[in-house]
Amino acid sequence: MRSRAASPAILGALSICPMSGYDIRKFVQQHLGYFWKESYGQIYPMLKRMHSRGLVQVRVERQSGKPNRQVYSLAVAGSAEFEKWLAEPPAPPSPRNELLLKIFFGHRGRPQDAIRQVEELRSTHQRLLQEYVRVGKWLHTANAKHPGLPYWLMSLDFGERFSQMQVEWSESSLRELKRLANAASNAAPKKPARKKGR
Repeated sequence: MRSRAASPAILGALSICPMSGYDIRKFVQQHLGYFWKESYGQIYPMLKRMHSRGLVQVRVERQSGKPNRQVYSLAVAGSAEFEKWLAEPPAPPSPRNELLLKIFFGHRGRPQDAIRQVEELRSTHQRLLQEYVRVGKWLHTANAKHPGLPYWLMSLDFGERFSQMQVEWSESSLRELKRLANAASNAAPKKPARKKGR
């Protein structure tokens, strides 16, 4: 699975219900997007590879006045592959964070640039927090009896806590960055005032 011979996100989506490639793309964007990225350009090639390996089945759904849809569902082998992946230890998350790299070396740059970048991070996660509230309400309303609900809420809770931490870190860092910007401004040599001509 780590070799990307099969996408766990696609297998997981199909474990819920059969979907077309478009449905999978929409599902990943709406339900997994806050913690998992899937290359949309790779969904159809990945489905083709998974079908050739016998992991998914495909049927053609005819539509009146519209192009036919290819609807994919999990094959027995795909279900076994997905369950095997669920039991494996996860790969460690990537430690790469460009903003923190910029902050670490921030003494070589301008505080104003760091302030702007941290403000953008705060705004992003403030918007996400509002979105998580909306998603949580929808999950409770539309999926009250679904066995996956407690698991979906746990992943949503992680996103909420992570975004809350980002907002709190941003606000703390902005206070310090503004203090540093003021200190740098006060320490800068003042240009002598020009004498007015007579």
